[in-house]
Amino acid sequence: MATAINSADAIGALRRASEQRGAAGRPLIAVTTSEIRRHHPTVREGEPPQEEMVLGIKYLRAIEAAGGIPVVVPPLDLDAAEPLLARVDGVCLSGGPDLDPVSYAAQRHERLGPTWSELDTFELAFARAADARRLPVLAICRGLQILNVARGGTLHQHLPDVVGERIAHRQPEPASKPTHWVTLTCAGRVGAVLGRRRVKVNSCHHQAVAQLGELLAVTGRASDGTVESVEALDREFVLGVQWHAECLVDRNVHAKLFAEFVEAARRFGRSRERLALAA
Repeated sequence: MATAINSADAIGALRRASEQRGAAGRPLIAVTTSEIRRHHPTVREGEPPQEEMVLGIKYLRAIEAAGGIPVVVPPLDLDAAEPLLARVDGVCLSGGPDLDPVSYAAQRHERLGPTWSELDTFELAFARAADARRLPVLAICRGLQILNVARGGTLHQHLPDVVGERIAHRQPEPASKPTHWVTLTCAGRVGAVLGRRRVKVNSCHHQAVAQLGELLAVTGRASDGTVESVEALDREFVLGVQWHAECLVDRNVHAKLFAEFVEAARRFGRSRERLALAA
């Protein structure tokens, strides 16, 4: 069962408990919240209306299946996030709503969707802090956009204005169905992980990378030119994919992304432990 934990102390307890159960070596992966919603219960005797954080369970299942222990992270003050980052071995930046263009000094487009400034502020700070700690990062859909903006990049706010509508980047089909092809560069990490030059993906977005962030490289594009994958040139494992890979892990090619990510987190955790022992 996937695990959700909201405090740094609880995360430390979870690590110790995991080791006692013989689960040593399973890395802890922080997963950011997709969005915040106003909950209106429909179940009798349920919770009262309130704001709740929302995250698709498929992220957690994909990380767990790859050998990691997912830890759901709500929007926090960075003072609380820093000790959390000191305890985890990797970060998954999840999908979710549009980023407010104020985060990259742009005017709002008329087709901009709902935004959550609290979520934007936290996730950008969290991504930068994880980056500074050199943690392995897998960024998915909005997560890729967060990664790009965190490194100084910008976004196209409404793709049809830029590339037209030859590809339905907000596909009407279920996210479990791939609908368009992405061409991957031969030198890129994503292509190496997936073991191919072309991959068919799903598409659930209308924003995408415009100006590339610092020390990021484009490693995959759709046929209309839309950036579909990026990686950091100055980190061992910082990858971003524009598609929702967590919805496609029943296909081995997409499951490889999570397997490689969890393995990178495992290596990071072991390296940190060796450094602590040597100190």
